[in-house]
This record gives sequence, structure tokens and C-alpha cells, in this order.
Amino acid sequence: MEIKLNNIILSVIEHSTEDENKVLQSLCYFIPEKIDDENININSIETEGCFGNPIIIHEIELTKKNAKLTYKHIMNLLKRNERNVSKLKKDIDTRLEKGKIYLRFNKQLAYNNKCVLIDGDDIIRIVIGFNVYGTKNKEEEVKKHILNEINNLDIKLLKNKQNIK
Repeated sequence: MEIKLNNIILSVIEHSTEDENKVLQSLCYFIPEKIDDENININSIETEGCFGNPIIIHEIELTKKNAKLTYKHIMNLLKRNERNVSKLKKDIDTRLEKGKIYLRFNKQLAYNNKCVLIDGDDIIRIVIGFNVYGTKNKEEEVKKHILNEINNLDIKLLKNKQNIK
């Protein structure tokens, strides 16, 4: 069995009452600084919400090296908060579908450089897609891969946590 990262899609909805720069800043919190701005293409679509209110959907798709860097960055952000790890372990089965994991993060907190996994609205949505070869049960393989990743403690992360206290 082989599993490879295929792509990452990050998206956010900007309401007419929100500052576009702040919304985009919260979205970019999940992209590592190592990735040059010219390698990030933000697609923005103007549309209407459920009640006819104007909204803009911003979306970034990353592949190859940029997707790998972003995946590691997102996993490290998740691991910094034990609540995120517990929540993801508890409800991982509901987040998996067809070789993809769906994550939702609090948009307001992301603007303040905080990573909080949630189930509500007003979120940053991240879809991480994997190619799974040699097995019929893709979700189970993605689940094992994600759980292994969040259980694998990053030594640098531990040192940072110790320095914070």
C-alpha cells in the first residue's frame, strides 16, 4: 500500500461586512512562510449567500512541494493544541471521504494566529487529498496516515512548547 499527498484546497467565505485583507490573512495563516507569494494563486468568486447577501469565496489550491510543505505546517499547527488532537481523533471518521480529509478551523482565531479545529460556521475549510494505491479501503489508509502524523511528536515543537511555559 502506498499513500501520497495529492493536493490541498484552502477556502474561506468573506462576508460583505468583513475586511478582505483580514480574511485573506486568516486563510494564509495555514500556509507556511517558506512558500513564496508568487506561488500562491487565490481564486475569488463573487456570489450570494442563502439570504441574497453578497459574499466572496476565496480558494487556494496547492500541489506537489507546496502541498507537502503546507500539510506539514497544518499538522504542526494542529499538534500544538491538545484539544485539536483529541477532537480530530474523536471525529476523524466523519471527516474522511474518498481519500480526502476535511478540516474546519475558526476563521476569527486564525486571524489571531491560533489554530482551533471546529464544526461550526464562519470557518476556513481545508481539504487534504491523498492518492492511495494498492487498497480498496482508502479512508482507512488515510485515517491511519493522519493519526500517525498527529501522534508523531515533532521534537522542535516540543522544544517550543517547553520554551513557552
